[in-house]
Amino acid sequence: MAIQTDYNANLAPAVAGAQATMIPATIISRNVETEAGIGFGKAVAQGDADKGVVLVSATASDIVGITLLDRSAAGEGDTFRQGDSARVMTKGDVWVEAAVAVNAGDAVYVVPASGAFTNVSADNTAFEGARWDTSTTAAGQLAVIRLG
Repeated sequence: MAIQTDYNANLAPAVAGAQATMIPATIISRNVETEAGIGFGKAVAQGDADKGVVLVSATASDIVGITLLDRSAAGEGDTFRQGDSARVMTKGDVWVEAAVAVNAGDAVYVVPASGAFTNVSADNTAFEGARWDTSTTAAGQLAVIRLG
């Protein structure tokens, strides 16, 4: 068995789906119904089955929470596979990728066509009880969403 003898002295930067702070959080388990799987830091909606979730879309807009990073997930490309039990945050702070520049305090919306997070209300689904807790200067940057 190999033994690790080399350690990185720097912490990894934030990644989508990572819990942002240690404030009290509520994390639930839900079964992934989406055939292609669900990545970390993604908005999920109620699926067809009890305790099932799917990616938020135009037809699935009853938002349950945001998937959390799980190093034990066996999916390719940091995803929960269909049938996996996903960790879903319903209260707390989580890192996500912003689709546009956002400001701390802005309301959070989800784009139904892509499931992306934004602060733009037009044609998007409001994420009730969520707010941007940090800001970004451009699309594609990570920011913290506070739930609850």
